[in-house]
Amino acid sequence: MEFDLYEQGKELLRNDDNIEWIDKIICWVKKESGYNIYIFQAIVENQREMEKYYETITASIATEFQSTLEKAIERWNIYLVFECKESVDWKIRLKVEQDKFAVRKVVWDNLKEEEMKDKEYIRKRLLCFEINEKSEKHENKDELIKRIEEKDLELYKILQKKDLTLDKKVALYVGDGINE
Repeated sequence: MEFDLYEQGKELLRNDDNIEWIDKIICWVKKESGYNIYIFQAIVENQREMEKYYETITASIATEFQSTLEKAIERWNIYLVFECKESVDWKIRLKVEQDKFAVRKVVWDNLKEEEMKDKEYIRKRLLCFEINEKSEKHENKDELIKRIEEKDLELYKILQKKDLTLDKKVALYVGDGINE
């Protein structure tokens, strides 16, 4: 199905209250059979900008865009993707991604310039599920833990929490939260 720029989505958000951040927004539409999925991409320089704007962008999408959609499936298939050039603290990421108001929120940080604003990058990362058949075997637990620390520091930190069950660790990592 098609994945295209959707200028009308951004234009619905444009008003005097949103002048400060409207040019950071790109809206995409993924056309499915009988409904659309909408993706609002917010390109921010750093964590501070994301924290400053995420609630007002979310509220604007809810009131100016989501409320105009007629199909329930479309109202609940709206994503707000924050793309950040710099690293975002995992607690801030969790706060944003756990916010269930109006849209699904995702934070992508440490992005290269060529990844930001790239239609294919956002489409593949958000909407395409890919299974990597290459599997590495690790001889011992310490080697595996070291490898996880190198590849995914957020996962490593969660795995180090001794007071959480495995289920709670998984929930924290995938963004379902545990009210920590």
